[in-house]
Amino acid sequence: MNGNDWQELLYLMLPDGYARNGQRLNAELQAEGNTLASVERSAQDMLNGVTPFTAVALLSDWKRVLGLSVSNGMTIQARRQQIMAKLVETGGLSRNYFIRLAKSLGYDVTIDEPEPFRCGRNRCGDRLWIPEIVWVWIVNIQDGQVPVYRFRCGSSATGERLMSFGQNMLE
Repeated sequence: MNGNDWQELLYLMLPDGYARNGQRLNAELQAEGNTLASVERSAQDMLNGVTPFTAVALLSDWKRVLGLSVSNGMTIQARRQQIMAKLVETGGLSRNYFIRLAKSLGYDVTIDEPEPFRCGRNRCGDRLWIPEIVWVWIVNIQDGQVPVYRFRCGSSATGERLMSFGQNMLE
């Protein structure tokens, strides 16, 4: 309902004897109607925020609760995708887990695990890595693919770009 609908409803609730055409009463009921319409919209936003599928106003709360970084440049679609990926992830430290995670974000990747140079195992021409390289993975994005987010009614918001690229979560 909009402010005028609420104003009409408030008019119907007035007791007999009120000057329904009075300027002050009309202004008061219009203000009350607009306030009730605003409260109704806020309540609907909160109801939609229960799930990230329909959340708009509460997306930043979802990101905060899930420990995701707040990035102002992301579209609503990209933020929803990031939240959903975080919700469905089961965790793990295997390469396969991170390959599947990247796949859920729209990337085909391979992961290389470099090993430090070891005498007796490596030979001339092999890379000389530092010993701490065992804690590093090299993620290769296949075909340089980057997801494209197009502006869509109902999934995007005013002020967003008509098209944006990339996914910060992959990093």
